[in-house]
Amino acid sequence: MFQDPNHPDLQQLAQHHDAGTATTIPAQQAAAAVEDFHQNADPAIVQQVTNEHYENMSPAQLQGAAQQFKDKLQTVAGSSPEAAQLAAIDPSTATPQQVAEMHRFILKNHPELMRDVLIAGGAIAVGALAAFAAKRYLAHHGK
Repeated sequence: MFQDPNHPDLQQLAQHHDAGTATTIPAQQAAAAVEDFHQNADPAIVQQVTNEHYENMSPAQLQGAAQQFKDKLQTVAGSSPEAAQLAAIDPSTATPQQVAEMHRFILKNHPELMRDVLIAGGAIAVGALAAFAAKRYLAHHGK
């Protein structure tokens, strides 16, 4: 989907963003869209969208996302110093930049854990991320 700016699912996701209805996107559909975004969109756009997604979260949402990532990071912290360092971040004081860093680390080093986080949805607001990613991707491609 994120290889074709004219893909109808992208249009639909972007419309959810504009209408403020991203929470109505089914979690499985949103998770699949975010996975496709991670795999196929320009890495610079992925980083920018990820950063902005967490910057736009309420403090409670950000704390919840940090906790979700921390829980996953703790499962691999014994075999990775970087995972251990990220798992040591306190979710109650995590910054948007730290949560985005957790997101990127899991995505790059443990994609199977990212899949679990996305399917669980919840705090990371996977529908909102999918809709925001579609909106930004389309804007980048002049749509």
